[in-house]
Amino acid sequence: MPASALICDTGALLDYLSQAAPDHAAFQRAIDDAGTRYVPGLVLAELDYFLRHERKAMAIFVDDLRRGAFTYVPPSAWHISRAMDIDRRYDDLGLGLVDASIIAVAEEVGVSRLATRDIRHFTAVRLRGGQAFDLVVHPSRPDGPRR
Repeated sequence: MPASALICDTGALLDYLSQAAPDHAAFQRAIDDAGTRYVPGLVLAELDYFLRHERKAMAIFVDDLRRGAFTYVPPSAWHISRAMDIDRRYDDLGLGLVDASIIAVAEEVGVSRLATRDIRHFTAVRLRGGQAFDLVVHPSRPDGPRR
């Protein structure tokens, strides 16, 4: 039985796609077990950047996206505006637009479960209403994409 919905960030997807990643199995299990797997649009762009020399991996992921294994959330003007508000609110963290857009998407779709390597950022922030993220993997070497 699939678990509830999940937001995927860049680092988690990189580990999911790379069998050589130290936390590959944990991210694969968490992501594959999720009911709906949301991929924010800016995460997709960042994933493409990190996989610019691994086009086969990116093509496989886009095929999964196309067949509905993941739910793509294109960035709207609302997402960008909300992300900038969040980024300003957490100025001391240096979230940036991509991480802040993950929070905006989570608020929009009402999902607090998050697959991420970025423990530092996502344990510090709160969703609208004060709810913390439920991090589904505790990586062996946390924080951000490793490429």
